[in-house]
Amino acid sequence: MERLLNNTEAAEYLGISPHSLRRYVALKLIPFTKIGKRLVRFRLADLQAYLTRQTVQARRREGE
Repeated sequence: MERLLNNTEAAEYLGISPHSLRRYVALKLIPFTKIGKRLVRFRLADLQAYLTRQTVQARRREGE
């Protein structure tokens, strides 16, 4: 079974603060796994997919 990341580990992986991560969870902007009523964990594959979806492709400038 895949190891789940806690808030601190997930925030570090994403390069954001734990506070921002908690806000993303509250707004359901990022995938998470809820264990019981309050415990929140993150799958690395979900975080990687989230980052992929957030990637903005550069546009070519005219004339190139």
